[in-house]
Amino acid sequence: MSACTFDRVSEGDELAPFPLALTLQRLVMEAAANRDFAPIHHDAEIARATGAPEPFANVMLVQALLEAGLREWMGLDGRLRKLGVNLRSFAPAGAMMTGHGRVTGKRPEENGGLVDLEVWTESMGARAAIGTATVWLPTGDTS
Repeated sequence: MSACTFDRVSEGDELAPFPLALTLQRLVMEAAANRDFAPIHHDAEIARATGAPEPFANVMLVQALLEAGLREWMGLDGRLRKLGVNLRSFAPAGAMMTGHGRVTGKRPEENGGLVDLEVWTESMGARAAIGTATVWLPTGDTS
């Protein structure tokens, strides 16, 4: 993982896509770990009855995917300050969910600065979630 610094980031920079296969096992494990026992996340019949094609990722899994993509981009010296997300469509079992991000602004601070990003996930050809993030990055070469 190469560290990102405030100096090297520019508005419009895109993060590398961060994919995750949504297996039913992964959905069940994540929902259980977060104590989200809603059957729409593990029972296909109930999920379909609510209009979903299959059991689908909950918001905690979506946030975790976006945070992992941000962490991969900013490195261990960066700090996630804010992450907000809104779900727009289903990210169902059997699909691939991919996290994305784009730098939308920068604000210098002492020893670094804040970087604002547009973040989103895609699943089954649609934006499944959209949101924003703010991270703090250090100034200078950390290599």
